[in-house]
Amino acid sequence: MNVSTRARHVGGPLVSAGVVMMAVMLSGAAAQAQSPVSGVLEIKGGAYSPRIDQEFGGAEGPFESFFGGKSMVLGEVEYDHHLWRGFGKLSLGFNAGYGSVSARVHTPEGMPIEVSDEARFRVIPLRAGLVYRYDYSALHHNIPLVPKLKAGLDYHLWRVVGPDGETAGAGEERAAGGKFGWHVTAGLNFHLDFIDQGSAAAFDMSWGVNNSYLFAEYTWANVDNFGGEGLDLSTSHFAFGLAFEF
Repeated sequence: MNVSTRARHVGGPLVSAGVVMMAVMLSGAAAQAQSPVSGVLEIKGGAYSPRIDQEFGGAEGPFESFFGGKSMVLGEVEYDHHLWRGFGKLSLGFNAGYGSVSARVHTPEGMPIEVSDEARFRVIPLRAGLVYRYDYSALHHNIPLVPKLKAGLDYHLWRVVGPDGETAGAGEERAAGGKFGWHVTAGLNFHLDFIDQGSAAAFDMSWGVNNSYLFAEYTWANVDNFGGEGLDLSTSHFAFGLAFEF
């Protein structure tokens, strides 16, 4: 066997081994490399039913009578900007949502009008507050569960829209307004990177998303102008969604 043939026989396995080692090193580097982290974006939804009729003595109030006890679907978007990172993360959160429920217009005697017109109740919840996520175990010990707590102030805009698309009302009084209040939320995130770290690293390299989560949370909201008169938009409700940390 001449020298060139022997080199080919020896060089082939060496080149192959080198390629494998390089691929492993690059893969490990990609899995460890992360883009800068500044906050979390949450997209979520759930059923929402304000306690409007409490002011009128319970279930036989105007909201129950007109809308038949239907819950509205509430969609929300939240952005939390990190203030502190250490044993978990403390963030300043801003949340906005939209929900509506509709019903057929009927006469004062309760008989439906023979038209397809509907009246609609709309609500836009706005929230701001502090958010704490305990993600230390998820990021350092491969435990995929991340508890979180939120608390802050609310301002909910509301409006009743008549069949003509205009704000309902009588005379100078319009069925629209806003209410102040507060909220407390408890939730649990599931760290999706735990399932496939390679895809998570690629997602970070392509889009700058460090961590992805599925989550469920429960909110207690007291929105009645801190005990004032008028519409009570207080509620307790679940929400489910996706969160992206970047």
